[in-house]
Amino acid sequence: MANKQKGYIDIKVGGKKRTLHFSMNFWSEFTEQMGISLQDIGDVFQNGISLKGLRALIYSAILANDQENGNDVDYNIFTVGAWLDDLKSETINDIVNAMLQSKILGNSLNAEMEKPGKVKPSKK
Repeated sequence: MANKQKGYIDIKVGGKKRTLHFSMNFWSEFTEQMGISLQDIGDVFQNGISLKGLRALIYSAILANDQENGNDVDYNIFTVGAWLDDLKSETINDIVNAMLQSKILGNSLNAEMEKPGKVKPSKK
């Protein structure tokens, strides 16, 4: 397994070992896939992650690593979605923990998730 502190984790999925990298490239792709802004990331994980969110998280992290390293991209988001059936719950927990240990804009994501939320006015 790769260094979770640096935002890397290796998993076997799609018939081979793949590295997920929770880098700025990951966050850019993840927010685009989810259709959210950087400020709304906490909301995605607030009440547990959806299947769409989990699929986007794993896809974006594999894609970030492969594109950063010039690897062939032999999958798309739907292919990754099909791979989710083969992942064990422990592997998914390891992936989420690696993401939580990563940094975004130099700040620990784990620290951001633990901060009390700001009160937002309702939109009526």
